[in-house]
Amino acid sequence: MNALQKPIAILYVRVSTNRQATGGHSLDSQPVILTKKAEAEGYEVELVTETGSGRNTARPELNRALEKLARGEAQALYAVDTDRLARSTMHLLEIAQKANKQGWRLVITSADVDTATPAGEMFLTMVAGFAQFESRMISERVKRQHQARRDRGEVWGVTAGCISTLPTETVERVLELRSQGLSMDKTAKQLNAEGVPTATGKKWFATTVSRVLNSPQRRSEAL
Repeated sequence: MNALQKPIAILYVRVSTNRQATGGHSLDSQPVILTKKAEAEGYEVELVTETGSGRNTARPELNRALEKLARGEAQALYAVDTDRLARSTMHLLEIAQKANKQGWRLVITSADVDTATPAGEMFLTMVAGFAQFESRMISERVKRQHQARRDRGEVWGVTAGCISTLPTETVERVLELRSQGLSMDKTAKQLNAEGVPTATGKKWFATTVSRVLNSPQRRSEAL
């Protein structure tokens, strides 16, 4: 970027539904707010729009914008609100960490967040704390769920969850071939040659054989 060229700010706008994108005020108001802010701070603006629920982890337009920032083709990322930009506290922190590491600004207008200011840094330090708290809470919730299943006598993959639908005779045939010294790959080829179907009716592969041998149901039977 030469001395006369203005830095570029990517304005990220997301609406939740196609209806909002085509007729609602959300898509109209976000660019106006962001353009006014970015241009006042000396940037050329580039608008990036995305349609999709905040629960949707797929954000192709945002990912492309982040790649452009990483390459140094833009110098700032603007969004109206944290929930327009990130799908979770941890996701917001990931984006902020990229901004800090790669040397570009992250600006969220409604929260007065700017990674180039001390106040912005303080806010993101708080975000980091909340992200860690959120991660630990999720971990504790998963542990409680596992413990509750154990208390009910449930075994994941055996009496609950994803349970194999392979007939007993198919599992026994897999074990028989393996006991003959055949490798995973040769076992799969033999099963295909015999026309033995997998649980999904597809071809056998070494990985399919491995999943049968290492399934929770198989391990439970071996005890």
